[in-house]
Amino acid sequence: MATLNLNIAFIGAGQVNFGGGEGPWNHVKRIEQLNKIQKADGTMVDVKYNVVGIADPWAERANQVLEDQKKKSPNPEMWKDCKVYSNYMEMIEKAPKIDAAWIGTPPESHGSTQPGIDVELQLAKKGAHLFVEKPISCYPIPEVEKLYKEIDALTQQKGLVLSVGYMFRYSKAVRKIKEVIAQYGTPRIFNGRYNCAYQAISKKEWWDNDKCGGPVVEQGTHFCDLARYIVGEVDLNSVYANAIFETDPLGKLNGQKPNVPIFEKTIPAERRIVRSTAATFKFENGCLGTFTHGVLLHGERYETELEVWGDGYRCKLTEPYTKNLLTIRTPENDDGTTIDFGAQNEDVYYEENKTFLEAILNKDTKDVASTYADAMNTYRLTWKIRTSAEENHKKNSK
Repeated sequence: MATLNLNIAFIGAGQVNFGGGEGPWNHVKRIEQLNKIQKADGTMVDVKYNVVGIADPWAERANQVLEDQKKKSPNPEMWKDCKVYSNYMEMIEKAPKIDAAWIGTPPESHGSTQPGIDVELQLAKKGAHLFVEKPISCYPIPEVEKLYKEIDALTQQKGLVLSVGYMFRYSKAVRKIKEVIAQYGTPRIFNGRYNCAYQAISKKEWWDNDKCGGPVVEQGTHFCDLARYIVGEVDLNSVYANAIFETDPLGKLNGQKPNVPIFEKTIPAERRIVRSTAATFKFENGCLGTFTHGVLLHGERYETELEVWGDGYRCKLTEPYTKNLLTIRTPENDDGTTIDFGAQNEDVYYEENKTFLEAILNKDTKDVASTYADAMNTYRLTWKIRTSAEENHKKNSK
């Protein structure tokens, strides 16, 4: 059996790449499971990984996860030559050639052409295929557009695969919704709702617009991306949003843990995240859309759902992160049918990593559900929602 040898690297030693208590991420876990991948002709290929580096300024954490991997990995051999680097430039300069890298760091640390946060650009210049976690940035559109143009040119010039972590695009439930649309016609309404449990979020950076981009850009981006994936492109000129800001009468959050209001006071008022956002927009195909995001729930469990309404049909996806229940009403069935996709133990994180690796092997990105170009369109939409809310707040506050 043929073998694909890959020198791989990880930017960030935190939960996104290596797992943890906050969410179901853990790209390393999925990569270690992918010791065989499929060629375009259907034959299987062995994959031999050689991890050449972990780049993270928090050296203690990075060294600890490396030691953990050497002891607990199902394939400890892949970690034997790995070294920890304080930053990605040091790794690029000192490590062996990197074939593929996973960027799993906070939005403020990448997604720009500025030195120190131009990780995608520097790796792409060296010919590395990239898996980039969402959102692709937290910086203003002109800055991100500049990066996108350079990345796009390098991608075409060097034949690179760039995949972005919009994992719900690989969900069977989401693809079932697209099948319903294909059968019954263009939707008329898309409703997305995302309410986060803010007590579980103690990272200071998340409460700072300049560090995370704001809740819609950083968190609600998954549902904005699904709006585009399921229905089609949004007319950005149609986006209109309002928000409740921290300084508004309803901006106080009574469930904040003691440390949150303390450090939030160190963040300038204009950079504190909004508490709720309501947006309306129109898709280019004529469908109407709404997206609502709340920083409102206590405890740890989020509540998320989306609906797609068409002529004669309605699809409702409840809790895609956990329950993953899809209810479908069609012209033939007024009562509807509920499909429990959660019971199928589907792992969309595994699927997105498998697709990324197969694209590298086959030198073909047709199955990559979210390319960098596609993710750029989602970023444009989330940024437009954020800025529309800010502009309307400023106008209404006069």
